[in-house]
Amino acid sequence: MSVLMKYWKPLVLMLLVAFLLWRSYSAGYDSADAAWKLQWAQRDADDAKFRVAEEARQRNIEQQRQIAVVEEGRKADEEMAKAKADAAHAQRVGDGLQQQLDRLQKRYAADRATSKLSSAAAVSQAKSETIVLLAQLYRESDKAAGEYAEEADRNYVKGSSCERTYNRVTNGNAFE
Repeated sequence: MSVLMKYWKPLVLMLLVAFLLWRSYSAGYDSADAAWKLQWAQRDADDAKFRVAEEARQRNIEQQRQIAVVEEGRKADEEMAKAKADAAHAQRVGDGLQQQLDRLQKRYAADRATSKLSSAAAVSQAKSETIVLLAQLYRESDKAAGEYAEEADRNYVKGSSCERTYNRVTNGNAFE
């Protein structure tokens, strides 16, 4: 204990110096840590601002693409309505031709019923049967052609609309 009493002042002084050194190191470390935390917080805030701006930009691009899709759908509907109007006109023209064929068919059917048994009558009957057969074939082929044309028009409108939509949406990042 006498050693402690003899050297207590230098010992307290050494402890005080050690404490002050530790405290200055700790304060420096805390200061550096706070500076880094501030930098990381700033980086996180910048990242968040960038993320929000990028999401807004992407949302804007998606909205423009959606508008393009809706516009192309409207154009396709207009094209389809025009194709249907053209088909209706073609149907009216075809109906007129069918009426002419019906009159011709009735006329030759009447000729066939009134013909006598002679070679001229046989030729006339063959002509009338041929005309009736051709009229029926024309009627059936006209009906089939109308169905094929309607399907072709529908597929053409859908395909061209799809192609235009694809080109507008993917054309060199046009919305960015």
